[in-house]
Amino acid sequence: MYSEASVKGIRFNDCLFSETVPLLEWIPPRFAGLFVVLVHDTNWAPKPLQPLLFGELGNNTRRPLLANDFIRLSGCAGGRQLLVSVLPMPFSTTAQRCALRDELVWAYNPTCQTVGGQATSRDLAGRITELETQHREQTAQVLQLLANMNGMFEPQAVPHRRRIGFSPESSSSAGPASN
Repeated sequence: MYSEASVKGIRFNDCLFSETVPLLEWIPPRFAGLFVVLVHDTNWAPKPLQPLLFGELGNNTRRPLLANDFIRLSGCAGGRQLLVSVLPMPFSTTAQRCALRDELVWAYNPTCQTVGGQATSRDLAGRITELETQHREQTAQVLQLLANMNGMFEPQAVPHRRRIGFSPESSSSAGPASN
């Protein structure tokens, strides 16, 4: 059996990422896979590395990190050195890589990243306020419609129509009716 210390790389869930290298020295590989940007943090175990961002490498992705990503990551790092590690996924599809990335983001909650389904409490409070306003407006509209509909459904007089079917009056005459 092996010990956790003998494993080369860093494990997130069941994925074994490569050994870390400084982000400024990193050259993105040309194969498909995932990458993670990390900082040294003694609160994390078994390796003292905290994930800041999980990203995707592949044919249909933009460059892994742009200048504004470096600025955002530097702010999240708090002056600590940024490191990067890679998980090769050579025959994977974009959907598979995105699903695994989103699973890792959900599991580790990196400080510089949120998935589309995650929102801050301020975002959620704003959305709830918006929904409450829409609910009040729609309720007022329904009540107004109900108030205006009181006179709309009164029964109307139907003109007298001849009954359909056999008439007992015409059956008293003998013989077929002439047309």
